[in-house]
Formats: sequence, structure tokens, C-alpha cells
Amino acid sequence: MTRKNSNLCKLCDSYAWFTFQNRLGKKIEEHQLSNPQQELYMMTWGNTTQPLPSKVVEALVDAATKLGNKSTYTGYGEYQGNIKLREAICNNYYKKRGIDLKPAEIFVSDGSQPATFSVQQLFSLDNVIGLQSPMFFPFSDENILAGRKKIIYLECNENNNFIPELPTSKVDIIYLCFPNNPTGAVATKEQLKVFVDYAINHNSIIIFDAVYSVFITDTNIPRTIYEVENATKCAIEIGSFSKMAGFTGLRLGWSVVPFDLTVEHTVAGELTEMFRVLEHTRFLGASNLVQKGGIVALSPQCQQEYQKIINYYLENAKILNKGLETFGLKCFGGKNNPYIWAKGAEGMSSWEVFDQLFSKAGIVSVPGSVFGSSGEGFLRLSTFVNREDIEKAVEKLL
Repeated sequence: MTRKNSNLCKLCDSYAWFTFQNRLGKKIEEHQLSNPQQELYMMTWGNTTQPLPSKVVEALVDAATKLGNKSTYTGYGEYQGNIKLREAICNNYYKKRGIDLKPAEIFVSDGSQPATFSVQQLFSLDNVIGLQSPMFFPFSDENILAGRKKIIYLECNENNNFIPELPTSKVDIIYLCFPNNPTGAVATKEQLKVFVDYAINHNSIIIFDAVYSVFITDTNIPRTIYEVENATKCAIEIGSFSKMAGFTGLRLGWSVVPFDLTVEHTVAGELTEMFRVLEHTRFLGASNLVQKGGIVALSPQCQQEYQKIINYYLENAKILNKGLETFGLKCFGGKNNPYIWAKGAEGMSSWEVFDQLFSKAGIVSVPGSVFGSSGEGFLRLSTFVNREDIEKAVEKLL
């Protein structure tokens, strides 16, 4: 008899995001019936809103046009990613931060979320997993789906500035996300070094989500974990064009699996080769068109244009943060990060704080409890919205 996937059943039974979306949909529907004139301001998703630079659009159009000509038509690309794109990631993203990586250590993906799902497949199912809490839910979901049962949670709260303490027991794989989604926290080089040293001493691996690194403006905050000495020996980093270049709908990301990375019974370069085989097995490569756009997006000219867009979102965060604090919420993040993590009055649940902003100003956010029990009492607000919506929402708060 054919049996269902019991791991997927566990995930379906506990999938907080679906529950949230269903509850949110009902709330919006009921609210609009009773308040048909009130405008709603969606600050839920990390979905970018500002248009692509013209040079990137030109590259995408040119790549698509060439597919219509027999002499310039192309089929499958390189499974690991366009070599020019991997070189651009090495030279225009890492090298300017003093990190010397090789294109063979870079694996292009169709976004950061698929990349993290792939990376965890490098490791045995009996490894102990350490997750920040609250957390970006796919980190937990992918391990539940794989069948891992040994998962511990590293508490991130107001007392530790949302930077977790080291595990008190042996952890084999530690997921870190900085700048953090959802709490908006950033980690200093010294704070990251504590985790790198732990990983080196315990022969552990760090999976580091650096998707929001381009929002860091403080020169004392590292944009990549590889700015920490010895990190290439213990860390895999996940990057993305979604927030850096507005590619949320185009889907383009990457993983770094350094040659220096080793675990028990492996030698230098073995995990990189294993990941190459894994990617060739499950994946035929990211879209050729999108990769052409990614190459142009990493050019110095486009990087300057993108910095203006990043500054736009950060200014959104500044405006929203001020409005929320004036309203009476305590806010974290919003600096070096596009997310604001807002705390309600003592004793209020996340949904109660949600209702406060929803009824008062039509602001739609994500209750912190969606990201785990440690998020109870908080809200996450995304500033990937148009400026006029931020300004109108804040005006209604005051």
C-alpha cells in the first residue's frame, strides 16, 4: 500500500503561515464589509515595490529577444550558474568587502529560499539543528520536511537585543539570519565571531542568511559572515537578488559553499563537490534571462541606482518607526534593516497589537506569534511599500 509522507503531514499540521493567511483573509474581508471606505496599508510581505533600473530591464529584454533568433537561441545553461554571474558575485559583491572567493564556490539558485532547502540536504538527518527564535519559518519547515527531529531553539528577546546566546549543548548546524527577519536585529563582528569560534571548536556548521545585508549602513556591522576570521571553514552563506535588486518576482539567489568547509570524515573541497553533484541532480539551473539581468544588476552603475532604492526603503522605515513610537509602541529594527519589530503594551498578544493598528490606521502587519512563541506580543512590519502609503498610515496613527 502506498503511504503518504508523514514528514509533510507534520508540516501541514503545524504550518503557522497558512493559519495566519486564512485568519488575515477573514479579518480583511470582515473589516472591508464594515469599513468599506477605509484604505488598507499592506505591510505584511517582504515584497519589493520599486521598479528595476533601466539597464537591468534592457538586459532582460535583450536576453529574451535573442531567444527568438535561431543564431542566438540558447537552451540549458550551466547548472551551477552563468560563469559571468558567479564571477560578478565574487568580484562585485565579495571582493569589495575583502573576501576572496572562487566562482566554483558559488552556486546560483532561483532564490534564497530554494537555496536553503538545498543546502540542508548536504547533512545527515541525525544532526542537531539550532534555530533562532523567533525565526523565518522556512528554516524550521525544511528540517521538519527532511525528517529531522533534533531541533533546539536559541532564544532571541529584548534582554539579549535579539542576538541569541550560544547553545548550552552540542549543536551540529546553526541557522543565523542577520540582518534578521523578523526582529530587525543586526549582529556585530564580535557577536558573529562567538558563533564562528563555537562552530570551529565543535566541528559544527553555520548556515548564514545574508539576504538583507545590503540594508546595512553601519560600517561596524559585517555584510557577510566571511568578514569574520575562519568563517569559510564553518559557514555556508545564502544571498539573494530579491531585496538587493528588486528581483522578488524574477527569482535569483546564490549559495556559497567554500572549499575550506569541512565536517566529520570530509576533506577540503569535498562538501563543495557534494553540493555540485546535488545541484546537478535536482536542478537544471536558474533562468538564463534572469541571470543576464543579475550580471548587469551587479555592475557599479546599477549598484549606485540600487543604493538609492535601498535608501528609499530605509527612509520608509525611519518614518514608520517614528509614527509607531509616537502611537505608543516600542520599536526595534528599521535601521540597517527594512523590517520593524514592534512591541505592544505589557500583556497584549500579537493579534491584539495587530488589531490596534488595523482598526486605527488600516495597517496590516504580521503578528510576531507567527514566527514562533518567542514572537508573542510583537508585530513585524515590512517597509517595502510606497512612500505615500507609509505617510498616510502614519498620519492616521497620530
